[in-house]
Amino acid sequence: MSEVSRRNREMERPGTAKRIKCDPERDPERDSNCDADVIYCPVSPESEGEHPEAPLCLLKADTANSCDTSSWAPLSPDSQDVSYPQVIAFQPRPQSRPQPRPQPRPQPPRSQTKCLPRLLPAASDAPPNRAAKPEALVVSPFTSRGDHLPVSDYPRFNRPENGQVNGYVKFNWPSRGPSLPVTWHTHWIPPAPDGTVSLRSIEGVWASGVSPISKKGLPVSSQDASLALTTGEPRMLPSQFGLEAKMNTIDRRLFEFYLKNWCPGRCVLSDTNLWLKDLAPMHKNEGILHAIQSLAGIYIYDYVPDERIRRRINQLYVKADQYFSTLLNAPEGREIRKGQEVITMAVLLSMQDVVLTERHRKKPHIPRWLAGFKHAADFLRATDPSQRYWDDPNTQCDSLRTSHSIIVGRGVILAQPMMALPAPETMNPEEESDRFRWLTYGSEKDMYEIHGGCGFSKRLLHVMSQVTYCAARLQQEPESVVDPYTAKILLRILEGMRQWSREGKDWETAQNGGPTIEWVREVDGMKIDSSQIMTEVTAEAWRIAAIIYYQCRLLRLPRNHPDVLAKLEDLAKCIKIMPTSGPHFTAQAPLLPVFFLGLLATTPEHKNIAKDWFESVVSTPVRSTVPPLYEALKRIWKWIHEEVPIQSDPTDLTKAICGRVPWWEHVVAKLLHEEEETLCLT
Repeated sequence: MSEVSRRNREMERPGTAKRIKCDPERDPERDSNCDADVIYCPVSPESEGEHPEAPLCLLKADTANSCDTSSWAPLSPDSQDVSYPQVIAFQPRPQSRPQPRPQPRPQPPRSQTKCLPRLLPAASDAPPNRAAKPEALVVSPFTSRGDHLPVSDYPRFNRPENGQVNGYVKFNWPSRGPSLPVTWHTHWIPPAPDGTVSLRSIEGVWASGVSPISKKGLPVSSQDASLALTTGEPRMLPSQFGLEAKMNTIDRRLFEFYLKNWCPGRCVLSDTNLWLKDLAPMHKNEGILHAIQSLAGIYIYDYVPDERIRRRINQLYVKADQYFSTLLNAPEGREIRKGQEVITMAVLLSMQDVVLTERHRKKPHIPRWLAGFKHAADFLRATDPSQRYWDDPNTQCDSLRTSHSIIVGRGVILAQPMMALPAPETMNPEEESDRFRWLTYGSEKDMYEIHGGCGFSKRLLHVMSQVTYCAARLQQEPESVVDPYTAKILLRILEGMRQWSREGKDWETAQNGGPTIEWVREVDGMKIDSSQIMTEVTAEAWRIAAIIYYQCRLLRLPRNHPDVLAKLEDLAKCIKIMPTSGPHFTAQAPLLPVFFLGLLATTPEHKNIAKDWFESVVSTPVRSTVPPLYEALKRIWKWIHEEVPIQSDPTDLTKAICGRVPWWEHVVAKLLHEEEETLCLT
């Protein structure tokens, strides 16, 4: 077989995201040596469907689609600098003379000591040059029959009295009143005085008519509309200025909503807002752009349930999923330091399933969002450069790699507390301990930085995964002496952990200072009114919640044990001073810690603090995972006191850990039996 034929056959294998562009007059099946360029191009996800070019009430397409779909060939960021090779004649090299086979060296006698499985991962000597390609075709978990976004005849939410949606999404909702027919312009309107972003700055300019809130659009008062009228002056910049991908008006409105309304609701930390700083600049890739636009459209459709908007969102989602399916099977995505594109796609599509709660899979199916994050975790593991903070204190950490590891680790690790531990008979300790090794990439300073993707540090996220792993090992080997020793180390790390932020306490100040909870205990009746304090207290709430998780699941302390009650009191103080809406409330808020407080509460005060937080958050008219999680918590309250009764003598810890009642596992088992779907705690 010639080298050219071998290359062509290798390029034509399905799932490699590579194809050969041959002359259409020739049949590549009959002539595999077609003289043409070899191009690296994922199969276009273009599918037949209507382009919503008609005027919409929320998003009006006043220009034709400027995207040249006939030449759709987005390149992976991993291979943009690679020149396209030409198929050339292969010149065989002269064969060298055969060398004698080396004799095998004698092996030293094996040790008679049984090698115990590792509890925590050991540092690898050197990373592999290239990760292995998956043997079987990987199927996207987001591919499903039927529409991604279901039909809605009415707006999902009612307009708040003050006209502000200031929670997980931030914009001004125009009020009802006389108005003219909708007219759209692309001029930018300054933000509202309170710092929120006006909905009209994303949608366009409204002018006149009388119309109720319906599927035709959100009305605007004539007074508000008059303030937004433009003077007809010529534009100083082209409409596509600043964008790296051409978009029609509708798609551009979706992208702008993501930038100006959705991203500000992700976190209060501007430097580490990964959705804005790391993922949005990747919009020049059409697959990523389609995922971003369809994500934004889900929120817009909640307020303006126009069928043409829904149809466009579903079209964009299908394109994004088709592109992701191609990337899942592309071998170059598993090379060391590669895979940025496929991981970003997995994150964006998983986030869509997270917020689209009405489409969550029921048991026994694995949730799409969890399957998507697990795919991303597989790529992070395959592309891990294996540079650890304990090996080299000067290790440099790439911003995108950090963001990917945090948002993916957050999705997978924070689902573990309310899921069953791995089965003892099938769990592989070495593999399980190594699952989240990619979280330890970077320097020690990087490990303790509070990140906007989760509201706390990578180090804390990794320790939470180790708590779950140690609980699984204790279940697998109850008599092990290693697990109690490791448990003490984990507690020492959690108790002494000091997290820092670029926009608050720096690294040195945090290391030399006391824990944040010391001053939180002293305040009374205050509400946080600064992003810096919100960041600091949120990270502290997560640290305390991790200790509570450690106490209850690993040490198996009863929930009315004095140590657990003390930490619950500290957690309650942190949550009590946090706002539940406004500029300082974002998706960075400690959802899982609040859930823990409500789940483990043994006093009415703690239960009411958690209840008040949930009630306030769900009152904001924006979709999130909070409403279904709150409903699940209310169902848990009905049975938890019977399933896990308060112990009469919680301080009786004469038994070893393995001899105590694993009551957390009983709660999880009951939860899995009662609930229809896996709880999403992100």
